[in-house]
Amino acid sequence: MYLTLVVALCAVVALAGVVVTVIHEPPTWAVVVGTVVGFALGAVLLELPALADVAESSVGAWSLRFGAFSTVEALLTLAVTTRGRTARSADS
Repeated sequence: MYLTLVVALCAVVALAGVVVTVIHEPPTWAVVVGTVVGFALGAVLLELPALADVAESSVGAWSLRFGAFSTVEALLTLAVTTRGRTARSADS
């Protein structure tokens, strides 16, 4: 039950993150940074005792990593594209 819930929530978070990233089209460097930081965050989360059941399953572990990656990617995308728009509108 717990594993199924985590996988389902990670799938929803990953889908939302991918949609935000695709809509805002971040620069390549932001994608690379988001990927590295997201997978590192996923690895750290899997070391937590509360997520030990998830870490034992490969599906659970990869869904958590992908959810963390998508979240970091979406947040970085929003930060980069919003700052770019604000800077462009201030120049006008």
